[in-house]
Amino acid sequence: MKRTLGIFTLGFLFVLIQTSLWPHLLPFETRPDLILVLVVYLALSENHLSGGILAYLLGACLDAMAGSHPGLHGVTLLLLFFCVRFAADHFNTESSRLLIIMVGFGTLFYAGLQVVFASFADAGEIWLPIVRAIVPQILLNVVAALVLLKLVPHLLRRHVPRGNLATRRRKVRTHGA
Repeated sequence: MKRTLGIFTLGFLFVLIQTSLWPHLLPFETRPDLILVLVVYLALSENHLSGGILAYLLGACLDAMAGSHPGLHGVTLLLLFFCVRFAADHFNTESSRLLIIMVGFGTLFYAGLQVVFASFADAGEIWLPIVRAIVPQILLNVVAALVLLKLVPHLLRRHVPRGNLATRRRKVRTHGA
C-alpha cells in the first residue's frame, strides 16, 4: 500500500510538472511526457490490478488538470498499461533497455490511441499536430526515461540511511565468501 501511494504521489508530481512547469520552462510545443514513462514503468513492475488502477488515476488527474476531452488520457493510459503489460509477460522486465524500448513504442501507441479516440469525439484536425510531433515526442520521452533511470537510483542512495545500505552490503559479502 505504501508503494502504491508513493507511486501515485510521484505521478501526481509528474502531472503538476507536465501541466504547470513544462509550459513555462519549455517554449516548444512538444515536451517530455513523464506520465507516459511512469505508466510504462508501472506496466513493467506492477501487477494488473494496482498498476491498472494507478494508470487510470494518473490519466484522470491529467484530464482534470489539462484535459480538453474528459476521459481521454485516463482511457488511453489504461490501454497503454495493459498493452505494455501484455508485451512485458514475454520479456525480461528487469532490463533497463526494455523500459527505453517500451517508452518509444508506448509513445507511438499512445499517440495512435489519442488520434483514434479524438476522432470519435469529432475533435476536428487533432491528428495533424500529433502526427507532426511524434518523432520529437518519442525522442523526448526516451531521453526523459534515460534521465529518470539515472536519477532514481541516485535519489534512493541519497535518502536511504547509510547504516541500512552498509548492513545489506556486509550480508551479501559474507554470504558470497
